[in-house]
Amino acid sequence: MKPYGLVIAISLIFAGCNSVGNEKISTKHKKWSPKYAKGFSFEEKDGVTYLNILNPWPGSNFKQQFALISENDSLKANKSLAINIPIKRWATSSTSHVGFAEELNELNSLKALSGTNYVSSEGVQSRINKNEIVELGQTGQPNIEWIIRNQIEVYLNFSIAENASVQSLLEKAQIPMIYIGEWNEKHPLARAEWIKVFGVLFDKQKQADSIFAAIETNYQKWKKRAEIEGNAPNIISGSPYNGVWYAPQKNSYMQKFYEDANLNYVWKDLEYTGSLQLDMEFVFNTGKSASIWLNSSEYQYLSSLEKLNPLISELSSVQNSGVYNTSKSKVSEGVLFYEKGVVRPDLVLKDLIQIGHPNLLTKHKLHFFEKLRK
Repeated sequence: MKPYGLVIAISLIFAGCNSVGNEKISTKHKKWSPKYAKGFSFEEKDGVTYLNILNPWPGSNFKQQFALISENDSLKANKSLAINIPIKRWATSSTSHVGFAEELNELNSLKALSGTNYVSSEGVQSRINKNEIVELGQTGQPNIEWIIRNQIEVYLNFSIAENASVQSLLEKAQIPMIYIGEWNEKHPLARAEWIKVFGVLFDKQKQADSIFAAIETNYQKWKKRAEIEGNAPNIISGSPYNGVWYAPQKNSYMQKFYEDANLNYVWKDLEYTGSLQLDMEFVFNTGKSASIWLNSSEYQYLSSLEKLNPLISELSSVQNSGVYNTSKSKVSEGVLFYEKGVVRPDLVLKDLIQIGHPNLLTKHKLHFFEKLRK
């Protein structure tokens, strides 16, 4: 991708200029920030477009900047900080990155990833079985030797903190390591908007923009449909582990989904560092009457849940079979929600609306959730 291609697109978005005949396109605006996401931006300097990565984990002030260049450009820059567009050989530490690549039909360029047993994509699993995609090793400890030996052009990294040792080794080999911080975004559309980063890396910016625009339109349409439903059912969320109930906190990613699906999450005003940690007595006293229980851990049967604590069987959601969990993958040990739901929040929202307001979506089939069986 020629760097000025992105610059022109950015200029058009902000300045509303058109190129007709010999008229010049304005490039006055040099920076572009996404509509929802806070973890990345683009800017143009001296005719070169740069990708900025901003604060990719909670509480960080970490930043990265990469020059986006074509193979024909003569930019003189540290190769570990410059990315040839489009990338043709990449590796990743996160299955959520697979979801973005699949939307852009870029699975063939993926060569390795961490957690091959958890990938839900049938296309990726097929290539794994053919040894066309290999296991890269534990997240945070990738097989650096393999990455270098197999001429990987870019390593996409999920991390909850700076991984300086891996980054240093890859920089010495002149291989960029990009911290992809979509998971740190709070708004569902903000996470999905990271497809624009993948679009630029694969030189498919227009396609990525079009995909996101359709997702945003669908999401907002169904959000408005849910708003007209006056009755918001009470719901609880999360699951118990070793006597502690872990649940989404105020202003979290899942809490935003519940709000937009017009579901009354009973703990929506509670704040904590990370997930809420509630005791069972509090859960019972505040959530007993909730008609729906979402994200109930890995269990598929109500009887399995009831064995965890005697109070669970007294919850209305359990008594009325209103308990839902994220669906298991049909081709791996993974969960489709964590791979595909990130890039398709519109489908997640439709699932939640169907669960809470079934009269709005009588023919909708759940994509990411399933009701627990007795």
